[in-house]
Order: sequence, then structure tokens, then C-alpha cells
Amino acid sequence: MSTTTMNRRSLFAALLLACALPLAAQADTPLAQTRFGTLDGKGSTTLSAWRGKVVLVNFWATWCAPCREEMPMLNKLREQYKGKGLEVVGIALDNRTEASNFAKQLRIGYPVVIGDSDTLGLLRQLGNPAGALPYSIILDRNGQQVGKLLGKLDEKTLSDTLQRYF
Repeated sequence: MSTTTMNRRSLFAALLLACALPLAAQADTPLAQTRFGTLDGKGSTTLSAWRGKVVLVNFWATWCAPCREEMPMLNKLREQYKGKGLEVVGIALDNRTEASNFAKQLRIGYPVVIGDSDTLGLLRQLGNPAGALPYSIILDRNGQQVGKLLGKLDEKTLSDTLQRYF
């Protein structure tokens, strides 16, 4: 085998490795590995289901008054930005039945999934050491966390924040 052929193969192998490393890093994040239950209780999903979109992930619970207050605004914002590639995903730290009934009552149009006992630890890993609610993170189109927002959101702040990603 000639030196030129070996150099080309080495270069090709190096390029493949360089391309694979970012994907491996994404796959290894706790958020990417976490499975969340569906509201109907018939399955589970990961946030990678929305890769390719900017995703506002909102951690909430039915017993959290500020969470309940911001949900209609999140619904409205999702409608406003969905044509630009935004998805809002609610992660309920709650009982599946209560979360499902609440989502129906408020006519939540965005996906809502159910966290489990490990979700509070995940919340802390994502930049919320106190585990306070509501808590939102923003994922870019590659599924990487690019923002975090603690406390009740207001439409102007959230809209201004999201503008950076469109």
C-alpha cells in the first residue's frame, strides 16, 4: 500500500472520529439518556424525539402555583413560535393521573411527560441545585442545553430569550 493511500485512510479515520465525538458527547448527557413516561402511561420517550427543534423544557407540578400560572402563556408561546421550530415540553414532577387531568383541564397543547424519582436529581444536574419549581431549560437544535430560567416565566422575558435561537 502506498504512503499516499495510507495517509488518506488515516485522514478519513480521523475525520470519522472527529464527527463521532460530538455525537457521543450528546448521547452521554444525563438529559439525553433520561426516559420520561407518557401521560397515557403506555410508553416512554426521551427529549431526543424533538432533536432538530429548539426545545423549551419546563419542569412543573400541579401543586406548584407559579407553574400553573405560566402554563397558558407557554401554550400561547408554543403556537407563536412553532413555525420557527420551537417545541415546548412539560415534565411533570407529579402523579400521572393528576398531571393528565390538569393538562386536559388547561387544554395544554404541547407534549407533557412524567418525571420519576430520579428527575429531581436531573433537575439539579441541569443547573437548579435547590430543585425549585418552575424551572425551564432551553435546548438548541442539537439537544444541547443553552439556557436556564428559574421561577415563574413572563412572556416578554421568555420571548426575548427565545429570539436568540431563531
